[in-house]
Amino acid sequence: MKDNLNKRLKERLFEVLSVSIVTMLFIYTNANMGNHLSIGILTIIIGISGFIVYLKEWIVSRIVKGVVFSLFLLSIMSFFMADIWFYRYYATPMNSYLWMQKSNLNGLGESIFSMMDLKDAIFLLVGIPIAESFMKKKYPLKHMALIPALLFLMVAGLKPIKNIFIDKVDITRRYEANTFLRNWGPIGHHALDTYSFFSDSGKKVMSANDKKAVSDYFNNKAKLVHDLSGSLKGKNLILIQVESLQAFTLFQKSGGQEVTPFMNELAKGGLYFPHVYPQTVFGNSSDGELIANTGLYPLKQGATFFRFPYNAFPGLAKELKKTDYQSFAFHGDEEDFWNRQHAYPSLGFSDYFSIEDMQQDEMISMGLGDRSFFNQSYKILKDKQGPYYAFFVTLTSHVPFSLPKERITLKPEEGKEESYLTKYFEAMHYTDSAIGGFISKLKDAGKLKDSVIVIYGDHDGLFLKDKHEVEGYYGHKISDEEWIEKYMPIPVIVYQQDMEGKTIEKVAGQVDILPTLYDLFDIKSSTYFGESMLNGEAGGALILKGDYGSQMKINAEGKVEEFSPKDQKEIDLSDQVILTDYFNQSGIENTR
Repeated sequence: MKDNLNKRLKERLFEVLSVSIVTMLFIYTNANMGNHLSIGILTIIIGISGFIVYLKEWIVSRIVKGVVFSLFLLSIMSFFMADIWFYRYYATPMNSYLWMQKSNLNGLGESIFSMMDLKDAIFLLVGIPIAESFMKKKYPLKHMALIPALLFLMVAGLKPIKNIFIDKVDITRRYEANTFLRNWGPIGHHALDTYSFFSDSGKKVMSANDKKAVSDYFNNKAKLVHDLSGSLKGKNLILIQVESLQAFTLFQKSGGQEVTPFMNELAKGGLYFPHVYPQTVFGNSSDGELIANTGLYPLKQGATFFRFPYNAFPGLAKELKKTDYQSFAFHGDEEDFWNRQHAYPSLGFSDYFSIEDMQQDEMISMGLGDRSFFNQSYKILKDKQGPYYAFFVTLTSHVPFSLPKERITLKPEEGKEESYLTKYFEAMHYTDSAIGGFISKLKDAGKLKDSVIVIYGDHDGLFLKDKHEVEGYYGHKISDEEWIEKYMPIPVIVYQQDMEGKTIEKVAGQVDILPTLYDLFDIKSSTYFGESMLNGEAGGALILKGDYGSQMKINAEGKVEEFSPKDQKEIDLSDQVILTDYFNQSGIENTR
């Protein structure tokens, strides 16, 4: 009798420990995704954990049980570890649209490993063998064992029942990136996100009222004429999107050297905008390309280049084509990264040159090193007859900023040789040199005088999560407000040899780059969001996700505000334009 009791107690203990291990994994995931552990989220976690553990008792064979449950548990652990690593980089949880972007995993190994933490490995190493030993035990009373799990699930279900039937709240509505995570935890987030993915898939039909709202928005744009209006008309346009470039990097020194000497010279000799905010969301670099080329905000969910690559987008290449410009795009990665081989023709580019079109003689991290990339791109471009629009996307300064030693030419500050910020500066110094070499070739060939050079950053390379690295480098604390004002913006530089240098302190967003270029090149189209940064009006920027994983507005003084109804309407209209393929549905002429 006593032996049976001890055996029963031991089995119950194993049962509790099994549930605890899975529960700990979910709690660890929740905590590492910056989420508060509420009573509601805790009941969801315990209920799901118990249900998963007790599920195995329906399998009779111990061997089958061991194999099936081991694979099941490993899959869950792997998925939530991936969730944690993704969140550490993007400050937002994975979503269902990422499965459309599997091609982007190529070459990202180094960046992914940089997101791992020693605690993750310890948890996996300790959790797997213990859980595997538990799963081979055969527990009696399996029907009764399900009762606690079902009770917790019932309690967890009270909140959504109250929201739906009493408060009349649509729990599937996502106001910004982390809504589901904050309200329902990682498990609830993935359940609701999957539902939203299937319910939101495919193009929508725009109602007559929505079409009128979009049309009115575009038609009511006022264009102010000033001294620079149309001043660059007919020039070649060379637009360079620099990976992870932030504005604070310019005019910085390391070991007595300028980090970005070439871009500094361009900024002093051209129009320099140091307070432009990145507005990318889940498409990262591709969102930067979309914004700068079309003047549209990216979709709030999923990467636009993957979800709607064949839309009839408006934009720069198509407008310039109306005045006999040729348009070319260049990138040192594989052509299918971010689905560019399908999206670029929709943006109006007639040719796209990727790593497949170039000699792979200087491979760094994810792809072709920027120096080789620009050298080979110049050889392609030098024989092209103007006017032309050439769009370049750099690559080498991507996280984790790991240059080969022989490529490092920037001196580190003494005692800061291994700093993360030093590595960031080293990568930027290399890319700055690569751009400088390219522009020097244009100048030597006599082509620079007929060209306009525009440089901007695609998104932040150092995020709020890296603030401690920056604080350690500079030796002082940085408030969240200071981070937003000083470290979050990207630079925009517009340079032409005959221009007078001018720094414009206006707060703006990436969506303002295209209308500024339309202003300078005398393009009459008004089918864009944003405004020219040269119109003299008060600025501001709408951030759809940002460092904090939530939307916010940066006002003209660089301070954070909440979205107004007018701001939200603007973002919603842009979403509708993409989701419904507005320019195609409306029959608006858009040369492809």
